[in-house]
Amino acid sequence: MSAETLRSLETGRRQLTVEKFRVIKAKFGYQIENSDNPLRMTIDYLRITFKSIRNLDEFVRDFLFVGLKEFQGFQTGLLNYNQLLRRGDIWLFNYANAKEMNNYQLTLQLSGAGCRQMELIFENVGCDWRLFLSRLSERYSDMSVTRLDIALDEMYQGYDKQANHFHLEDLIAKVYQKQVNFDRLKVWNHIGGGNLSFDDVDSANNQGISLYFGSRKSMMYFNFYEKRYELAKKDNISVEEALETYQIYNRYEIRLAQAKAQEMVNQFILGADLGDMARGLINREMQVYDGVGAYGAYIPDSKWQNLFGSAEPLKLTVIPEPYSIRRTIRWLHYQVSNSLAFVKEAEKIMNEQYLDDILNSGEITERMAKELDFLKSNYSND
Repeated sequence: MSAETLRSLETGRRQLTVEKFRVIKAKFGYQIENSDNPLRMTIDYLRITFKSIRNLDEFVRDFLFVGLKEFQGFQTGLLNYNQLLRRGDIWLFNYANAKEMNNYQLTLQLSGAGCRQMELIFENVGCDWRLFLSRLSERYSDMSVTRLDIALDEMYQGYDKQANHFHLEDLIAKVYQKQVNFDRLKVWNHIGGGNLSFDDVDSANNQGISLYFGSRKSMMYFNFYEKRYELAKKDNISVEEALETYQIYNRYEIRLAQAKAQEMVNQFILGADLGDMARGLINREMQVYDGVGAYGAYIPDSKWQNLFGSAEPLKLTVIPEPYSIRRTIRWLHYQVSNSLAFVKEAEKIMNEQYLDDILNSGEITERMAKELDFLKSNYSND
């Protein structure tokens, strides 16, 4: 390209075609396409407040697609409410004495597990996140999205391809080496720890690295962390087993609050691609480089580009999952199984039936009964 052509493009006398733009990007090391993008995107947390829900039964039936009787009530002080209604990890905060207080405000809160349980409901009724949020917005003009977390999971590429993954310890080094350019983010932090024995770096006792970019008090900040270590610790398994089981290497989480969360949802309802918007937020706020080229320009980091640089759409993934009894089973397996094995052997020696006595003495609580009803409704063969 001649200097005259470059000046014409810079001053706007000539228009830059998409084809030429893609050629220029490629010359600078930016990735154009990646049909095998290793990222998977999910909605991982959602909190919406409604100013006045006078008919709670109708709200639950029309938008959560279940009956109010499936929720169990608890006293609470969270979020300044006095009542929490729970169906698994789908939570509703309201006021038990709403009529006396003349306050019918309601907050729907979905944790990561709650989002997965909603997706199971969506699957059963033919709904999705865009339709769900759109219908809520149409019915309740005063609805306010106060928190939205978007998880971008870097999927595991296989044991022999771990070198291809982006390593978060490299990102720490790049920040100190001034090879990460930030737009508006002003603060960052990192934590991590584990065994000092380098022969056991993949132990579940290692908590992995967590990086935070931005202030927790702001309307947007990023949390990048080694999800594989968290999963290994949760299940008390090795990191290798966690990778093979869950197929997640790192998680890049975007946490939005108040106006930022509301605007993202508004754009999503209007048809914008949530994955592109999420990846665009990271691209706008931080650019990661890998040294300087022959002409003194920073070279884009190829692994970072593999994750966030592609122009290919990043689709919203749903992972429908019922309220999981696996947490209880994991607790029994890792905390109680040794004691049960000991009692079983002792029974043989003493000719007793302690285990039967223990099992027969247990009772199903009201909360457990509701969770069993939930399991029946989702695992029914009818």
